[in-house]
Amino acid sequence: MKHIVLLGAALSTLVTGVQDAGWRVARTADSPSGGYADVGATGPEDAWVVRTGLPLLRWNGKTWRESGGTAVPYLVTAAGPGEAWQFVESPARLDARHLHGGKWHEHPIPVQGTHAVAALATGPSDCWVSGLRLGTRGMEDAAWHWTGKGWTEVRTPLPITDFAASSPADVWALSSLGAQSAGHAAAILRLTKAGWRQAPVPSISLPGRSRAGDAYAELHDIVALGPREAYAVGGISFILGEERIVREALVLRWNGKAWLRLPHRPAETAYTEAVPDGAGGLWLATRRQDRSDVLTHYASGRWTQTAIGKDVTVTGLANVPGTRKMWATAETGEAGAARQLILTYP
Repeated sequence: MKHIVLLGAALSTLVTGVQDAGWRVARTADSPSGGYADVGATGPEDAWVVRTGLPLLRWNGKTWRESGGTAVPYLVTAAGPGEAWQFVESPARLDARHLHGGKWHEHPIPVQGTHAVAALATGPSDCWVSGLRLGTRGMEDAAWHWTGKGWTEVRTPLPITDFAASSPADVWALSSLGAQSAGHAAAILRLTKAGWRQAPVPSISLPGRSRAGDAYAELHDIVALGPREAYAVGGISFILGEERIVREALVLRWNGKAWLRLPHRPAETAYTEAVPDGAGGLWLATRRQDRSDVLTHYASGRWTQTAIGKDVTVTGLANVPGTRKMWATAETGEAGAARQLILTYP
């Protein structure tokens, strides 16, 4: 996607457009480094933004501030206020830090050359993390579980790329490596009493080979609203040279018994992130082929797109638990002059 710098009237257009739709810009920053990579929240007075190569930004209910310190987390997950995990780059180990009882505790996984890909915390004694570690044959997939006393390495039938849970007893995971996965197949895993098991998913009809190459299905995110409702979202794409061509959106829904594909399939669209809206629906970060990202709201069977400006890429999306308030991070700008945005709703 091409980017342009939004200055003067262009930035005003962005802000006005967001406000008209209920979304507004809460913070902007010009930064050649420290891009806003993700956002999360545990309550109205606690939110954070992960920044590339820089410490977190923290929301205290009134303003966004630098978190201070020297730690540079690249992955954060939280089970609620005062209960969170941060993962920090370290060549010697997987540097995991647990916020519990008002203090940070170091609980590293002593495996050299390890990098976390996804993590999920549901309580003080329950955290899952998946990632890559350096093995005898190069980088290998791995997963660990925090039990409250220590980390235990666990076996999974497929590499895990994302987690979701509505409770400690309702835990899901994605295995979706896009065009790199065997057979270009995306999969959903479920945590059972016997461990992680692959869940049956509907057969996804893919277009035949064309000038654009082989099509593949990719699931970017999974969200669990309850034991009888969960969603896995992504898109169907082609690879043309070094470019990915998005063909149509892919949305799977769990109804308590089976995963089914919804008929909602907008063309040249892929959903990159999905989070609860606080009222039984979803907000989704939406990537569109050769166009700016938008935010999509799904409620009561209706899908509504909200434009948030020109040449914008959404990088993170989060609901404030117990409310309808949302946070989003985005980026716009041209090479060497990236502009970072924090958006809020309503």
